[in-house]
Amino acid sequence: MTTSHQTPRIAVIGATGRVGTEVARVFAGLGWSLELTSRRVEELEALVGELESIDAAASVRGHRLDLTDASTISTFSDAFDSAIDTEAPSLDAVVVAGSPFEEISLEEATIDHFTRQCAAQVGGPATLLTGLRPALERSRIPGGPAVVLFGDVHAVHRPRAGATPYLAAKAAAEGLVGLLAVEFAPIRVLGISPGVVGWPPDWTEQRRATYLQRVPLGRAGTPQEAASLARSLIVDATYCTGVVIPVDGGRHLR
Repeated sequence: MTTSHQTPRIAVIGATGRVGTEVARVFAGLGWSLELTSRRVEELEALVGELESIDAAASVRGHRLDLTDASTISTFSDAFDSAIDTEAPSLDAVVVAGSPFEEISLEEATIDHFTRQCAAQVGGPATLLTGLRPALERSRIPGGPAVVLFGDVHAVHRPRAGATPYLAAKAAAEGLVGLLAVEFAPIRVLGISPGVVGWPPDWTEQRRATYLQRVPLGRAGTPQEAASLARSLIVDATYCTGVVIPVDGGRHLR
């Protein structure tokens, strides 16, 4: 499929996760070109095939990328700058949706758990976005280019026990939003802080019910709702930057 240089282009990092897949579907439906990444190549190929069948999608490309692996980050950035077309390409949005969730107690956690999570949630995204910054700066989309990072409502707003390496890294990811908003200005950098937007498969019905007792809206959210917020931040919230918005049914309140 061919792509006009005027067609908006988004990179979805972690596109085979639940939220990343929905973000990709939303922007395919809007007619954007898609640069999709994942560590899981077979799942990525299936997703590319699905999205290529959407008539509105301008183009869809898949890339293997692991945010803990500097070589794959470099390969993606280099390929993006050199292989899309003969002119220097632009990039209009990046959504970092990849989230290697680990629920492990602090007593069981090792320094390797912390190191891996910090690389995946902070060091990898910061390195990747720095490499993609020139392409973002070439964007001519109305409202300007945007980056969306994902945190977790239990990292900053409502801390909980049982997943400290993951949540500590997510807290740093939310802190990165403001830092990059200043560093990358006038590129907009925004954050989403989800609660449950799709249950972990190993959570029992009792645990789910107990969790929902502290959610004012009384239900879990969906990946589609998180993706819809990402779309709104990129397309509509053109005078916002450096903010992190909960999408948690009000869980941050109690």
